[in-house]
Amino acid sequence: MENKEEKVTSSNSEKLKKIVDEEKKSKKKNKDSELEGVVAKKLKHGTMATALTCVFLAVLVLLNVVTTVLFERYPINIDLTKEKIYSMTEESEEYVKNVDRDVLVTIFADEDTFINYSSYNKQAVELLKNYCKMNHHISYRFVDIDSNPDVIKSYSDTISNFDIIFETSSEVDGETVKRTRKLGMIDLLSFQDDFVSQLSQQGVSIDMLREQAGGDDMRLLVTPLPMLNYNRLASFIDSSNAEQAYTSALMTVTDPNPVNVTFLTGRSEVSDVTTKTSPFSYFRTLLVANGYTVNEIDITKDEIPAETDIAVIPAPTVDYLPEEVQKVSDYLNNGNELGKQLIYVASYSQDKTPNLDEFLEEYGLSVGEGVVCETYKENYINYPFCTLSTDLSSDFNQDVLNKDLVISSMYTRPVNTLYDQQGMITTQQYVKSSENAYTAKLSYNQSLGTLVPSETLTNGQQCLFAIGSKAKFADDGSGETSYSNVLCFGSEYLLQSNILSAQQYGNSEYFFSIIAGITHKADGVFIKPKTLKGTAFDIDQSKKTVLMWTFCVIIPLAVLGTGLFVWLRRKNK
Repeated sequence: MENKEEKVTSSNSEKLKKIVDEEKKSKKKNKDSELEGVVAKKLKHGTMATALTCVFLAVLVLLNVVTTVLFERYPINIDLTKEKIYSMTEESEEYVKNVDRDVLVTIFADEDTFINYSSYNKQAVELLKNYCKMNHHISYRFVDIDSNPDVIKSYSDTISNFDIIFETSSEVDGETVKRTRKLGMIDLLSFQDDFVSQLSQQGVSIDMLREQAGGDDMRLLVTPLPMLNYNRLASFIDSSNAEQAYTSALMTVTDPNPVNVTFLTGRSEVSDVTTKTSPFSYFRTLLVANGYTVNEIDITKDEIPAETDIAVIPAPTVDYLPEEVQKVSDYLNNGNELGKQLIYVASYSQDKTPNLDEFLEEYGLSVGEGVVCETYKENYINYPFCTLSTDLSSDFNQDVLNKDLVISSMYTRPVNTLYDQQGMITTQQYVKSSENAYTAKLSYNQSLGTLVPSETLTNGQQCLFAIGSKAKFADDGSGETSYSNVLCFGSEYLLQSNILSAQQYGNSEYFFSIIAGITHKADGVFIKPKTLKGTAFDIDQSKKTVLMWTFCVIIPLAVLGTGLFVWLRRKNK
């Protein structure tokens, strides 16, 4: 019995041990399985995190490469300066983007020397870089004259240090034709009126300085004015003219049909009363800025160049001699081919001009006596003869953006049209006064100390600017017609510098649209000079505040918030 019980007990003990061992194995297996699951889970998340990190880094690198290439090809520049001195106007950008010819810009100087010369030089270089980024057809280089004397020999222009050459090359009849436009440092600057006035009193103009002052020898600027010294010269610079000069040079070398303008002088042309300089100085500046080639001759000695497209008679106070009138007439006739233009500017300061008057009558035009005056104050400024006109012709207004232009003038003689059409000659009035206007002679009022209307000559609407056109049909029977036009202005003040540059008046926009339309010139570009003051990067206080909050508060908080979100999400998993 004892043996049986011992066997039973032994058997149960073994079974119990077996059961315990199996439970231990099961628990160990479950524990191992759970551990393997945790390890697998951690491994899975670790691999995923590593993969995501690698992908993120790869995307960053790829994005950096792509954006670098895109920004080089299509630049996005942020100009933080207050006056946007490193930016182009929309008009310039539009023109630069459409240039489809290779243009090489050469600055004849060592790069560091040129940039460090002044803040205006630095601005000019940065602006030029933007031109090149805007259009891959435009490129630039610096050439040190001392180290590269052979490069100078390839140019017909006389090259000096700091000169800038814009050039294009094209094939014409199997020959390479190079078109160039040279800019000097003076072309990149605009000077204060007081400085220009002081120069004029010494018989010197800015144009003369451009011709005489070579390269970086800016000390030549003060030679006519002993009271100035070289260190004070910077105080006479009013603004940067770089964008205007660059766009003008670009238009000159890329325009397939350049328009040449010749000013006819030698007959005591009117001058500005205050500065004793030509009232047309800004008009000439705008012509050059819009890609016109401008030169000047003495009509008493020289013939009008054959390549002239527009001749300008800028308000002579002395009448032309018959032989001088004949030069103008022959120019417009152009060997019976026509196709030439003349701008004639009358002036209240003129003496009698019977020879010029007779010539104008051939084109159906005449300039009357007295000046145009307005009756009601809304049509004039301060004095009745300082008129404002809104009655404008819509012809040749393709470049006019503002359809509510106001044309300003003063001391304007009436421009009469003798007929609408006579044979092949037609006339049209382009700028007219109100219907309540009148013409009058002026006399000096002692008590007021100014000129006032004294004697009324005519009443009713008057014309301030008109065009007389002579037409000719083509000999080949094609039906094409060529024209020679005389654009007659009743006063120099319609094109006077202060009025053309004034933003509130539309003189520049309107008259340049007409000139461009008649000559089939490409669209013009009007650019406001930029003043550089203080440091090169004059970030104003508002921009400083925005930058401080962006980089010191907003970006750090965004990074911190993102990190906390990721940490909390991982912790809760």
